[in-house]
Amino acid sequence: MSVQAQQAGGIEGFTTLFISPCGEPFRGRADEPYPVVFWFNQTDTDHDGTIDLTEFRTDAHGFFDVLDRDHNGYLDGTEIHLYETKMIPDALHIEQFGEVAGLIFVQQGPSGPTGTAKEPTRPRARPLQGAAPYSLLAESEPVTAADTDLNGRITLVEFLAAAARHFRRLDVNGDGRLTLSELPKTQAQIVMEAQARRRR
Repeated sequence: MSVQAQQAGGIEGFTTLFISPCGEPFRGRADEPYPVVFWFNQTDTDHDGTIDLTEFRTDAHGFFDVLDRDHNGYLDGTEIHLYETKMIPDALHIEQFGEVAGLIFVQQGPSGPTGTAKEPTRPRARPLQGAAPYSLLAESEPVTAADTDLNGRITLVEFLAAAARHFRRLDVNGDGRLTLSELPKTQAQIVMEAQARRRR
């Protein structure tokens, strides 16, 4: 389920969450594929099994238009607040929500206090923040990350420039196209797949 299909922001009954590179949330149920599939199929508008930069930027543009409620060409603090509290509250405030809240996500820190320990030590773990566990690029808040001039407003130009940067980071083989199989797994997907294997 994409944000276009759930403008009211309801999340009841959905147990999996994926947040697209531009910040759009997609939710699924336990018996459905991990919702990265829903985003990929939405973005692959010519249905050739790949996403090119034009499709990637078009997807970002479409979500910007959803967020830009007053259609003035930029996202302000009110619109960003609505995004964070109405569209992705389960990512930014996960302690409030069911099964998603039962997941603990960590990223490994450097070994030792400086990262250059001479003797082996257990790696330190830091909690992944906000949207990061549900994101291909581990961004804690992907919409505000587009505010490169840090003026509290996000223009369409900034948003599409962020999309281009995201595409380049994901296109690891440099062929100008993304396939579903080459995308990294989110930490949420890794944890949920591990849980499913244990239940078998």
